[in-house]
Amino acid sequence: MIELRNVQKSFDNDSTFAVVDSSFSVERGELLGLIGESGCGKTTTLKMINRLEEPSYGSIYIDNQNVLERNPEELRRNIGYVFQGIGLFPHYSIRENVAAVPTLLDWNA
Repeated sequence: MIELRNVQKSFDNDSTFAVVDSSFSVERGELLGLIGESGCGKTTTLKMINRLEEPSYGSIYIDNQNVLERNPEELRRNIGYVFQGIGLFPHYSIRENVAAVPTLLDWNA
């Protein structure tokens, strides 16, 4: 399960907020889409889940463990991430795009 609890992300010494008070959970096997206008914090939220960014406030848990307590590299090895607009194989499905790197590295799913 992935759970965000009152997560916020600010930039420029707290003068610009990319994410404000975001809370939600996603159960294993459940699908969730983040939709919204450009600049509303979708990509920043995903980056905080895999620690490419760290929250300014609040907590993010994966399987009841705070992501800030996990090794970032190990955490990222267990999360599939499809980047917006770049780096996609246009002839692949979403599942095939997410699985491309693990397949190339011969990782077991």
